Amino acid sequence: MITMKNFTVENVDLNGLLIAVATDETGADWYESQKNFHPDTLKVVFDAVGLIISEGQDVSALWPGGNSIAEVDPADVPAEFTLNGEWVFDGKQIKPRTYDAGAESKRKDLLSEAATVTADWRVELQLNTISEEDKASLIKWMEYIKAVKATELSQVKDEDTFNQIEWPDKPEG
Repeated sequence: MITMKNFTVENVDLNGLLIAVATDETGADWYESQKNFHPDTLKVVFDAVGLIISEGQDVSALWPGGNSIAEVDPADVPAEFTLNGEWVFDGKQIKPRTYDAGAESKRKDLLSEAATVTADWRVELQLNTISEEDKASLIKWMEYIKAVKATELSQVKDEDTFNQIEWPDKPEG
């Protein structure tokens, strides 16, 4: 089964006509790659978090945009599967969307971003070369990290509760 990930789209001028060209993360061209898909599989277009946004058996009827495309054996497609925003592709199979996993993923992303922002300051603090201004910023970011970790996610079961999560505000600057 084929999976093509993280497409980028570029408009290319071809004799005065703008043509949209999509290539995946390996540089493979979408139009050239269509011939490699099996005709009897379901193809799903999914976004960066796995949410299935389009599907079909005819690969030529799909457009990846800035997303990814995978094919799935029809025998592995859940009988309840419909294109209703409640299904994800996890890299291997189609599964019902779980909002608690999405909330944990967002928490992980926020913590990763905070770790990146604070990395240099942490080293400077250990070396005792940090300025007072940077130290104050580091303290604010560490308070933010603590608040993100403490954000209650156990009640996240559906879209409404997911959208009600009150993530802490990122520090300024």
